[in-house]
Amino acid sequence: MKKLPFYRDTFFSRLIISYTALAVVLLGLAGGYLYTQANRMMVDEIARDSRSRLETAKDYVERTLLRKYEDQLQNKAVSTVFIRDSSELNVLLDNGWEGNLSRIADFRQDLDMFKQVLEGASNVTVYFRQGDYIVDSANFYVKTEHSEDAAFMKGLQRSDLNRWIVRELPKGTQALTYAVNLPYGTLGNSPKGYLYIDVDMEYLQRAVASILNSGSERLYIFNSSGQLIMQTAGATKEEMVLLQRSIGQGTTGTEMSGNKTGTLVLSHLEGGRPGSGLTYAMIRPMDSFVLASKQLKAKIFTGCGLVLLLGLGISYLISKRFYLPMKRLVQHVRHLPGLNHVNTNEYQMIDSTLSFMGQRILSLESQAQQNEMKHLVLGASLGVERLDALPRHCRYQVAHIQLVDGRSEQLKRIGELDGHHMPYELVILNPQESAIVFFMNEGGAVDEAAALEPLARLQRETGAGLRFGAGIGPPVQTIEEIPLSYRLAHQAYRYRFIYGPEALVSHAQIATLDPKPPSFSLEIFKNALKAGDVARANRFIDEVYAVLEQKNLQLEAVELALLQMVSALYEAVIDLDLQQLVPPFDLFDELKKDTLADTIGSIRDLSERIGIHVRESGNHAHEEVILKLKAYIDEHLDEDLSLNVLSEVASLAPAYISTLFGKVMNESFTEYVTRTRLGKAADMLLTHDNMSVSEIASLVGYRSIQYFHTKFKARYGVTPVQYRQRKAAAGDGGKSASEQPL
Repeated sequence: MKKLPFYRDTFFSRLIISYTALAVVLLGLAGGYLYTQANRMMVDEIARDSRSRLETAKDYVERTLLRKYEDQLQNKAVSTVFIRDSSELNVLLDNGWEGNLSRIADFRQDLDMFKQVLEGASNVTVYFRQGDYIVDSANFYVKTEHSEDAAFMKGLQRSDLNRWIVRELPKGTQALTYAVNLPYGTLGNSPKGYLYIDVDMEYLQRAVASILNSGSERLYIFNSSGQLIMQTAGATKEEMVLLQRSIGQGTTGTEMSGNKTGTLVLSHLEGGRPGSGLTYAMIRPMDSFVLASKQLKAKIFTGCGLVLLLGLGISYLISKRFYLPMKRLVQHVRHLPGLNHVNTNEYQMIDSTLSFMGQRILSLESQAQQNEMKHLVLGASLGVERLDALPRHCRYQVAHIQLVDGRSEQLKRIGELDGHHMPYELVILNPQESAIVFFMNEGGAVDEAAALEPLARLQRETGAGLRFGAGIGPPVQTIEEIPLSYRLAHQAYRYRFIYGPEALVSHAQIATLDPKPPSFSLEIFKNALKAGDVARANRFIDEVYAVLEQKNLQLEAVELALLQMVSALYEAVIDLDLQQLVPPFDLFDELKKDTLADTIGSIRDLSERIGIHVRESGNHAHEEVILKLKAYIDEHLDEDLSLNVLSEVASLAPAYISTLFGKVMNESFTEYVTRTRLGKAADMLLTHDNMSVSEIASLVGYRSIQYFHTKFKARYGVTPVQYRQRKAAAGDGGKSASEQPL
């Protein structure tokens, strides 16, 4: 073998050559390993990012996009359970279409408005088994077979209910359909109908595609049968085979290579809701990350070359003492969630990681303190030893904040209250409720309304985007009593029923209110309803409202007055036998609204319905009452008869009975009693010769014989004795007085 001129065949040279060869092999192995690891890290990074985006897509599809249709549809169906007697839908479910065309027209308009509210909904349809007809947002079909959707409707089974199914509409478009039983929650073969909504597939695809970051990402959604129900871009046959194979194997992040598609990274995720059966998959080509991948691989090759050129010793020291520990640290950092290390070196990565961890610690500490404050206010767990930030040696006053418009998080962005001299702590309880703990000077005078001024200023400064009301508890001396102050503040805010939802009410203010309910003459109200006098009933309601809105009564007194008023209203309903017009169950709960004005309005609406019904139904009910009283009068002519006596018999007011007598009998009560008594006396004078005039007068209710003579002569023109003598002389003794001419 010919030797090179500069080569000296020595042990040292051989050692250098052997070690160099070993170094080359080792560097090749290390470079290949790093190259493979870099590629694997890139795939893992893409897969993790894809799964994060799939989580976002899943939450958007299931909790936002599809959930809004489900919630609206279920709210529509739930009305068939809780609003039984006044629901148009319940009436149609229990009856055929004959005689209900106006209801069907109103209901179709309701479905059309319901569809307009739901963006993307192509149709809302209800199938009624009673009568076998269909009403959708556009048409009414007397027979199911007249509808183009008849085959789908007849094929509805329980397995197809309460879940999304893919189907082709009669017009040839694709849609997602969600159906429920009617009445809502009916099981087995007992439903009276079905309610379902069709959502345009193109709209859903556009909505889902809008949440993707780039056109190179392709999202696919499969149902439990493996059927593709939604995609944001077309897929080749080869891609679909690779996609379904990966989903079938259960791998969540896979690098795949196809003949035509190149290198792809596939990730998939199961649906979040039990029973949904949805699977989400995403395909992202590796080509979209080629630049970052090439940079990392080039660094590996460059590093290997430099290590080889700089010598075995430097390579050994750098690899052992610096690079390998750094590599392990970098790999660990890359696996930390919530960090973005694109285009950053190891030092920047570690610096950003430490900064992120510091921010995270501060965030967790703040969140922990917020949770402690929340538990403290609610009284769930005091934990005062962990609330070091709370000031000591002061009094505490808690305000309960109820958001009317906006969310509690917006209160954080308002900042400090300008000019407010008391420190405070804002505690977010939920999106609509918060609490403010004020810290008051221990040595100052106790002012239970001290928090009213800053809260009123806060209301003025927040503007229209954030509206709220508040209840303010009394000041307390210790941290342990903070839950008590909050409970009393929450109790004070109940007075929004009287003062309105944006009222600021302190516990000290309600403690001075009158606990005794006002007294009202409810008989006037009942009589007005029974007489169909809507105007008089409304005047009474206005008088009650004027008293109750004076804001000097405790809430319990106002509620008791309203309850008495509702009880009087329902007594009138019972007396008029109008239970079919007013349901007997929980009438006060049905009429009571969020505010006093709305509650008075609901009572007024119901009383007007009752009054109008009584007025339009004519005198039939009145006639029955008067005929009953007429029979009683005829049977008790010998007794003392008065409007008060008849009031006890009929359980009606004397004035009301007098009014009814005039309407039905066309004569007053006194005129009728006098005419009936004298008529019976005249008959008895003719048919009872053996009875004296005094006895007859007593039997028909006259205690004074002189008064009887006066009344009898005024009616018949003669005295009772002359009447008997003339009739006897004429030979008409066998006829009754009512049969003889005067």
